[in-house]
Amino acid sequence: MNLRYILPLLIATTCSFNVQAGDRWFDVEIIVFKRNVDVKNTSEQLDQNNVYLKQRDRLEVIKAQPATSCISGQPCLHKQNPVQITDNEMVKEGNRLILLKGLRLKEQLRRLNNHQLFTPLLHTAWRMPIQNKQDALPIHLFAGKNYALDMPQSANLEKAQATTVSNELTADSKKLDVLSSLQKNEILQDLYEIDGNFLIYVQHYLQIEAQLIVRTETEKPVSSSVSVLATEAPAVETDATAEVVAQEPIPKRNVRTEKVITETLFDQTRRLKSGEIHYLDHPLFGIIIQIRR
Repeated sequence: MNLRYILPLLIATTCSFNVQAGDRWFDVEIIVFKRNVDVKNTSEQLDQNNVYLKQRDRLEVIKAQPATSCISGQPCLHKQNPVQITDNEMVKEGNRLILLKGLRLKEQLRRLNNHQLFTPLLHTAWRMPIQNKQDALPIHLFAGKNYALDMPQSANLEKAQATTVSNELTADSKKLDVLSSLQKNEILQDLYEIDGNFLIYVQHYLQIEAQLIVRTETEKPVSSSVSVLATEAPAVETDATAEVVAQEPIPKRNVRTEKVITETLFDQTRRLKSGEIHYLDHPLFGIIIQIRR
């Protein structure tokens, strides 16, 4: 065979092998948990403005089972995943992502389960090659309840759309009512408690960049004023006549509450050391992570 054709093939094969051999493979184990607190009762000021994720390509590591009838190319809602991820909830990406069976953070999970202030949402581990920041892709990380499943579906969308105008006139712009907003615009998308991008890369040291939307359910007061007449006033006696004093209507305020979903953004960068257990803190949730060779 002509070496002119063999040599480029050998070079291409060797380069491909070197790229794969040069990848640094690490085991990533992660626990995501929420704090059992109401967002209204947190002492820290949480920024609920500009809550959005940077648009970029990302790796789908975890998947969820459909909760509604899915049509190809159309949006679809999904169920809540179990805390312990199995092969059924893991996306297969060739040999780039491997679900690990041996979890080492079981003691941390046990303590969280036994504490009344915390609720574990996700515990899983996988093996992956970790690249430099320029080549690395973030992982799509989501966990917890899917609030979108509480939203009335297409049968009620027409009704919601018909009341959009009146709702907009009375809506409090400072409050984030995510379910109502999606319903008005007929947008169908998952709304997990924790949802966002989790980037792991090497830049002299192991680094992570977590950009996650944190959703929590709370109640907000909704009041309406109703004018009612005061009790009839007694007559005022004068020398010649009896006169009834006129009464002004007194507004009576009825206060009720309704459930809303609030969103806050968790945006944090952390440098890690291989083998160490690290903790990412937030007033509403937390992440325990260990990356090891």
